[in-house]
Amino acid sequence: MTFTLTKTQKALQKEITQLPHLQYDSIKANTKFITQILIGKSQLQRQASSFEYIFNRLETPVAGRWASLLIWMETHTDYEPWGILVKKNGHIVASVVLTRYRRFGIWRIGRPIGPCADSVGFAALDEHAAEMLAQTIWNTVESFGGPWCMEIHDLLCPDSVVDYLVKIRTPCKTVLTEPVPHLIFKSGASLKNYLSQNTRAVIIKAHHRIQREGIQMVEEWIRDPEQILKLLPKIQEICRQRDYQKFKKSLMDDTNEESYYIAFMKEYIQQNLIDLLCIYLNGELAAFALCLLMNNEYLVLTNRTSPKWLRYSPGTIANAEVVRHAFESSHINGINWGGGLLRYKLSGDVTLIPRQSLYVWSSPTVRLILILVRYVKYFLQRIHILIRKGFLAIRPNLIAPSLSETP
Repeated sequence: MTFTLTKTQKALQKEITQLPHLQYDSIKANTKFITQILIGKSQLQRQASSFEYIFNRLETPVAGRWASLLIWMETHTDYEPWGILVKKNGHIVASVVLTRYRRFGIWRIGRPIGPCADSVGFAALDEHAAEMLAQTIWNTVESFGGPWCMEIHDLLCPDSVVDYLVKIRTPCKTVLTEPVPHLIFKSGASLKNYLSQNTRAVIIKAHHRIQREGIQMVEEWIRDPEQILKLLPKIQEICRQRDYQKFKKSLMDDTNEESYYIAFMKEYIQQNLIDLLCIYLNGELAAFALCLLMNNEYLVLTNRTSPKWLRYSPGTIANAEVVRHAFESSHINGINWGGGLLRYKLSGDVTLIPRQSLYVWSSPTVRLILILVRYVKYFLQRIHILIRKGFLAIRPNLIAPSLSETP
């Protein structure tokens, strides 16, 4: 599967500059809104410049930009995308792109955001636009016909559209999830503020071990798109190996997610927005960090260590080098480590950005049915694992590679 998004980026940006810019001071709060409902990828694509216009205005994270959304649509064809544009006095003031699919008669509403996600809120320029967008989302989902549920993760907290959706609709709930660690560089601070004493001690110890055992280490920052693309297959392989070691499975096992990952990386590599840090030990790639520069901030998309070289802590060395490199770059104001409160992400003066998940159901009955289905599915999976464990206890020489997988 091939994508040609970068070839249209200049044309898209040209269309965006031709859109009328909203002047708040000249617009009254009671101005009437016009909403546009778009169903299917082709309708959404025709309004790509309108979506990207508001994403640019709000400095939406990369996972919520049009290029990323389109890649998700192309790699997840089982889901039908749909979207909403809200206009006031002819100006775009709010938008959203969502997905739907129907299973067992129930519409499942989600969002086209992949595993490279950052916290992405709904796009609304003010409170009035947020309220209108929330009402339009609810009305549109109701118009699909039949029962439905909405489940959207990695939302900003607080988010005005979420707040209005909660007011409009019951039953619904929001759940705070793990915050996203950010390093925000402050004027006058030193590098030691962002690398803890413990981290610095581990790095010194790792360097001593590498030198003592006669291993040659090379650190290299790569920005050339062609060089990064050549290393992408090796990066994927290290991701698989490390995932199998830690979780007994890998996201790359899912064909859709692997296709999304490859296309996403290629798109932003070709836009020259990615810096790649490589740590080589004896000429082998031992650790890496893929960092995307957007909104004057590094977003660490992927960082992994090869299981073969774990003893020498190249991953810790790489993470510390990312902090040093970003801190000493005048055009970078901070680092977004992405989701997950891992120890290395909490080293130094970290700011935790809250995020939330939104759950909405068309009725209490639908909510109860889906909860029961989830529990029954989990119960059957556990029984299946226990049966297989019991069978292996009888036949110890039998090999079952998937036995230890978590459902």
